Amino acid sequence: MNVGIIGAGRLGSAFAVALNKIGACVGGIYSRSEESSRLLCRKVGIETENSMEAAVRNSDAILLAVSDNHIGNVAAEIASCINKKYIEGKIFLHLSGALTSEILKPLEDLGAFTGSFHPIQTFADRDNGWKKLFNCFFGFEGCIEAKKYAEAIVEKLEGKLILIEKEQKNLYHAAACIISNYTVTLFHIMHQLLVKAGMDENTAADAFLPLLKNTVDNIEKLGYINALTGPISRGDHKVIEKHIDSLLKEIPEYEAIYRMLGKYTLDVADKRGSISNEDKKKLIELLET
Repeated sequence: MNVGIIGAGRLGSAFAVALNKIGACVGGIYSRSEESSRLLCRKVGIETENSMEAAVRNSDAILLAVSDNHIGNVAAEIASCINKKYIEGKIFLHLSGALTSEILKPLEDLGAFTGSFHPIQTFADRDNGWKKLFNCFFGFEGCIEAKKYAEAIVEKLEGKLILIEKEQKNLYHAAACIISNYTVTLFHIMHQLLVKAGMDENTAADAFLPLLKNTVDNIEKLGYINALTGPISRGDHKVIEKHIDSLLKEIPEYEAIYRMLGKYTLDVADKRGSISNEDKKKLIELLET
């Protein structure tokens, strides 16, 4: 099956290279940047014009690897500017985690099979992002025909497909944002606290990054409930009280988020059964004050 890719950024590049690696034929690549399209074509060893019509015409399935705020416009442009015979019966998948297949309705109305096909990964590295598509989980929402194509791709990538209901797509994407984006935010807060405590900026990051990595390793090996360590997991309310006092004195803007995270961490400790009812009560009083 020939695959057309619209968008030659980090995600489009990752898919083009990964699909090429598993033996899929990249039928065409289109980008608003001719240079990006040319470089990606060279990387996957194809020669094709930088044309949206050619990418659609020469492909059986088309991936819309563009930013969320452009997906609807691209779908509408394809539907209005390209002959229906090149759209009907073909697979169109966008790669957004936030949007549903509904945004591709202009193409569906012309007889295309549509879906949202979201890799649960980050793609900060343009050169090596394709490697992350292997053994990756993908969230899918869309029609049966599009699902069958997505399943075939995921199987070759040795990954797993997770089916998402259209109505639950926002919750699904919120979860992805929390674990990916907000982890960076928590690292930033940690960094600010350590610098306030007198640690050099570079040392602060270097010293605590292994702690983050080990925590992720423990979650993978033990499950998130058994991976929990620290004062709340032990019911050590005295340490938590000292933390809150120091935050209020030194950097009060982070005190509220510390309490909030502590409260939800207490839920995990409670599920684990690692604290007494008395300690739990004292922690609740501290964290909800």
